[in-house]
Amino acid sequence: MRPKGCPASSSRSSYLPAIRPGDLKKQENHRGLGRLNDQCTTKSRLGQAGACILLWLAAGCGPNDGAFESEVFSEVRVLGSRGNAPGQFVKPRSIAIDRDDNLYVCDMTGRIQKFDPDGNYLLQWQMPEIKRGRPKGMACDHEGNIVVVEPHYSRINHFTPEGRLVSQWGVHGRESGQLSFPRAVAVGVDGSAYVSEFQIVERVQRFQPDRQAVLFEVRGSGHAKNQFNRAEGLSLSPAGELFVADSCNHRVQVFRTDGTFVREFGQAGSERGEFSYPYDVRVDEQGRQYICEFGNSRLTVLDSEGEVLELIGRPGSAPGEFNNPWSLALDSRGNLYVADSQNHRVQKLIRREPAEEVQVSSVKF
Repeated sequence: MRPKGCPASSSRSSYLPAIRPGDLKKQENHRGLGRLNDQCTTKSRLGQAGACILLWLAAGCGPNDGAFESEVFSEVRVLGSRGNAPGQFVKPRSIAIDRDDNLYVCDMTGRIQKFDPDGNYLLQWQMPEIKRGRPKGMACDHEGNIVVVEPHYSRINHFTPEGRLVSQWGVHGRESGQLSFPRAVAVGVDGSAYVSEFQIVERVQRFQPDRQAVLFEVRGSGHAKNQFNRAEGLSLSPAGELFVADSCNHRVQVFRTDGTFVREFGQAGSERGEFSYPYDVRVDEQGRQYICEFGNSRLTVLDSEGEVLELIGRPGSAPGEFNNPWSLALDSRGNLYVADSQNHRVQKLIRREPAEEVQVSSVKF
């Protein structure tokens, strides 16, 4: 499937207060936290939030036996279903993890929803201006704030984990230091922000921490190195490299944090080492790279040397299957979250290694 926008081959707003579980009226159709036991039967309960559904699924259990297979991850857990209620999603497009491993999800309703590491719904807030388009692109910054990109408003917002707006920046335009349809953001440990853009101008910029100047700009529309065709997700590796999901070029480009080109990998296709519209990328402490492919509806995992370790998933709606995944996030235990957009859910892949053996660098944000 080809994403919309890919070729074939302001003033500060008053953001609405966050909504918390105690603010919600009880709804009979809210589903609680469900767990599949050893007999693969479901036990459910309404949590305090009473809004989300998280299925804990061991690989090889139930009617979807064999749908999820991985050497890196032991099982998959499914969060959410389609709808507008708390804990439900409409085409989730971006996710982020904070310092406490809480999950944030933005979807096509213009909401940002927050969940604890066990999948319990905590709160939400609404982006008030969505007439031009919905938010897309999230990260956690060096101060622990949640960063949300608004492509159609050419601006970037920083919220507290409780949903209070603390800063907003971005001036529309194609000149250096301006923003034109930003798609993704990554924030380094020093507070500098990396932003990808497409349509009017194809580029990646690095802004200094005070956003008053640009430290580098890699700009150009095309297929050569240092050129982009709808740059999407960004990830900073522990080695100090910036990974860019160059989606409509079906590849990932890697740069140093000064903007110097390092390498590229991938080409159009569905075989190992090939991509179909890679939309996001994450790099863990061991240098493993995780890439979600919008077109192939799967994940590709590579080792620190760039060799493919495995392909995870296939098109479908069973646990461990995907339908146009948009976004990835890693928590402190090495668990991988996937915004499974067209399935209107988030999937959590549980890392096999013990937690003490897995350290995920904060610089990925």
